[in-house]
Amino acid sequence: MSLFSFLTPARDHALAAAVRLWFNQTQKRYGHMTTIQIDSNARSIRVELDLKGEAATLAIDVKSYELIAESGETFITIGDIETSREWLNVLLADYLKPENRRFPVPNVVKALL
Repeated sequence: MSLFSFLTPARDHALAAAVRLWFNQTQKRYGHMTTIQIDSNARSIRVELDLKGEAATLAIDVKSYELIAESGETFITIGDIETSREWLNVLLADYLKPENRRFPVPNVVKALL
């Protein structure tokens, strides 16, 4: 256990706040993120979204992720993902193939990493 491991939950909370702020500012036409929980030790993320036109909150569980720095950029690669919508789980399995699960990390979030 690292001397500074007690800081991990605080850093995860700060990172989650930055992601929520970024999402709610840039993706507001779709709805808003109500909750995000990041566990960097377990490499998992839980997100809850209130999307326009949806009666119930959409929950998304990223079971694993990896951060990669390459050529001055930071990317997140997500592993297994599950949502609270069965149809969306099928769609993700069909179209979000492992080779397409890499996304750039926004600068506001990257600053906290």
